[in-house]
Amino acid sequence: MVDVEAKTGLVGFFDILGYQQMLLANDVSSTARIVVDVLSEVPDNVIAGLLEDHGLERGDDLASWPESARYFQGMVREEMDWLLFSDSIVVSLPLDPDEDIFLVGTRIVGFIEVCAVLLRQMFDVGLPLRGAVSFGEFFIQDAYFAGQPIIDAYQHSESLDLSGCVLAPSLERMYGQVKQHAANAGFEASMLGMLDQLCVSYLVPKKRERVETGLMVNWVNLPMRFFDGLPSDLREYVYSSFVAHNKDVAPAVRPKIDNTEAFVRKIVQNVEPRPWPWMTPRMDEAFRDLKSGGGE
Repeated sequence: MVDVEAKTGLVGFFDILGYQQMLLANDVSSTARIVVDVLSEVPDNVIAGLLEDHGLERGDDLASWPESARYFQGMVREEMDWLLFSDSIVVSLPLDPDEDIFLVGTRIVGFIEVCAVLLRQMFDVGLPLRGAVSFGEFFIQDAYFAGQPIIDAYQHSESLDLSGCVLAPSLERMYGQVKQHAANAGFEASMLGMLDQLCVSYLVPKKRERVETGLMVNWVNLPMRFFDGLPSDLREYVYSSFVAHNKDVAPAVRPKIDNTEAFVRKIVQNVEPRPWPWMTPRMDEAFRDLKSGGGE
């Protein structure tokens, strides 16, 4: 009998666009290997991106890392769960909304960063994703999964008519609260700018020619050295991902390509890529207070 223990937290649901066509046109083992390799690389790349702007390396002694960086590293490596089945990816992270706002904010922003890196890496290997991130009570164990945030994330993901990721209303509210608290608590302008860069308000294209304003994850111009700069021909960049691995482009897919290109252009022209400065003096001060039991 399966021991059912529900968790409360964040859930990301992602659908690989064109994956069935890719399986029909290519060897199954090599196709699956591409996806598995990307999933295994994402946590390491997120940690590398966290450290690189602060002169640290992954091989450095953890004791030399600031408190906030050690917490972030443990969260990404040890607490996030990944589930791959068929053409879908489910990512989850426990989160207690009653914890200190610094921990809640770190978990929310860190989770979205992981999703952004996943989206960009999959797009660059010719496997564009569409997805959504939600919050609530869920259960995931082996191939069993259930819960309202999984349903919400799936439904929002399925409604998208582009490659990208939207925040479900349950998480969009929490993200707004994190941003407001960061401003009220006197965080550095670089941190506030990062929050504005990571999720952007956008008129999201949905199926059946519907549109709806929402927050979308910026996966386009991530400030990490291991991502190449985008080419000048953005149309070719987007189109190449959709047709990679010998995939065909059916007429129904063309709106997704056009809408994805429009989103990429929006980000490139309007969102300046900045470092993701988790280890700011204000952030480290907050984590030191938490560790010492001082709180706020």
